[in-house]
Amino acid sequence: MKTDNELRDQLLTRAADDEAFRALLLDDPRGAVKSIFGFDVPDSINVHVHEETGADFHLVIPSQDPMSSEDLESVVGGGWGEFSDGLETARIA
Repeated sequence: MKTDNELRDQLLTRAADDEAFRALLLDDPRGAVKSIFGFDVPDSINVHVHEETGADFHLVIPSQDPMSSEDLESVVGGGWGEFSDGLETARIA
């Protein structure tokens, strides 16, 4: 089973190697995730993709808003689900 970091790395590698995928990831992150992993990201999860440039620096800090138990479970516990490409099964959290 792939980890979250392995899945993130797969998206980043694909975006670095495939200009069309990179454009899709920037324009339609949900569509890009579906195209590579084969499932829809739930509407309850927002997906943001930012492209850094020499003039941009992006820093993501944790929210100060407490998460509900259900929200926390869906993020930490693999709420996006599992998929298989026929060779490996991965759980996305």
